[in-house]
Order: sequence, then C-alpha cells, then structure tokens
Amino acid sequence: MRKLLLLSAVSAILAGPALAQTTVITTTEPSSNAERATGTLAGTGTGAVAGALVGGPVGAVVGGVAGAVIGGAASAPDDVRQYVVANPTSPVIVEGQIVNGYEVPNTVTLAPVPSNPEYEYFYADGNRPVIVSKADRRVVYYTE
Repeated sequence: MRKLLLLSAVSAILAGPALAQTTVITTTEPSSNAERATGTLAGTGTGAVAGALVGGPVGAVVGGVAGAVIGGAASAPDDVRQYVVANPTSPVIVEGQIVNGYEVPNTVTLAPVPSNPEYEYFYADGNRPVIVSKADRRVVYYTE
C-alpha cells in the first residue's frame, strides 16, 4: 500500500510540469475575409483558454474578448500593400511606437490609396510603410 501511495505521489509531481507547458502559435497575415474570421475565432478561443488558466472563469471572459480583438485585427489587403510600396512618400517622424492599433496623430498627413478609399498611408522614419484605416486613423499594417 505504501508503494502505491508513493508511486501515485511521484506520478502527480512529475505530471505537473507537463500540464503547465505553453504552446506558441505562429500565424501569417490573413489574405481573405474568411481567414480574418478564422483569426477572430482562434483569437477568442486562445484568449479564453489563457485567461481561464490565469484568472479562472472571469479570466476566460476577459481573455476571450482580448483574443477576439487581437485575432480579428484588421489587415490591409494585398493590393493596398502593393500600392503603398510602389508609391512611397517622404518619411515622417511620429511620437511613440508604431504598432497595430496605434492612432496616428492628426498632425501626420496621410496619403490616399486610390483603389481602396478605406485606407490611407504614410512612411515612418526609416522609410517604413504604415497603412492606416481612414475611419479611425488606426494602424492596420506596418513593417518593422
């Protein structure tokens, strides 16, 4: 009986680290609305699981909402990216770090994308193209 209890205790201790492993998922930019929807669903599920592990049921809800926002983040279509790369503008220096969701200040002049009026763009310092949603001046695509 003592051996059985000892074996059970050792098994439980050794199984702990295996259950606490982290999985890293690498994704590419979605190229279609279907892939964006899939990203939203995947982000929701991943965020909910991560939130549940950290904060229980409340963490699952918060993580699911955050995951949906991140997974479904807008991305510029290929034709918009190609136009922006083919038509550079003079670089502009902006305060803060440019990341997806960064709100571009009104002092920055944005160039229109003729084929898709939903997007505008500018080039950041270092000749990096930055594509912005015209509706809210938030970054949807940039290169590092």
